[in-house]
Amino acid sequence: MGRLLVVIDIQKEYQTPGRPYHIAGVEASLANAERLLVHARQRGWPVVHVKHLQDGEVFGRRSPYSDYIAGFEPRPGESEYVKGDYSCYSSPEFAARMKRHLADEVVVIGYGSTKCCLATIVDGYHRDQKFLFVRDASNAKRSEAFDERSLHAYATDILASYAKITDTAALLKA
Repeated sequence: MGRLLVVIDIQKEYQTPGRPYHIAGVEASLANAERLLVHARQRGWPVVHVKHLQDGEVFGRRSPYSDYIAGFEPRPGESEYVKGDYSCYSSPEFAARMKRHLADEVVVIGYGSTKCCLATIVDGYHRDQKFLFVRDASNAKRSEAFDERSLHAYATDILASYAKITDTAALLKA
């Protein structure tokens, strides 16, 4: 069994104050995501980047806020998929790629834990995929009822039914 890193929606929408999906305090999860991306590359894990694009202003195809956050762009040899719905499996190319990795552990980092990460992991779970969700290299955007930290904690509790949960330090030691 090998490992594969899936980097979900690390886009400027989440980093830019005033944008609808801005995550307050996103810097800590970005720093951990960057450490894991470096770790995966050093170990030769396949790296898969997924970008959310849709019509409209938020995650819009022409919006500069839909670009990857600097440093999270795919490198040569890494895969990139575009999705227009929450689950990465909404991309037929992503779904086909993941079928080839059923024996591997899929490490998931990114945004948002309550929508895209959650939808992807639940969808993949029902396709026999094995996941490891890195809670401190991911986050959620606030809602009307909950702040980012609380909502992310609730999502992580739900995700524990579908994936192993870990943090950056533990994964870097493994």
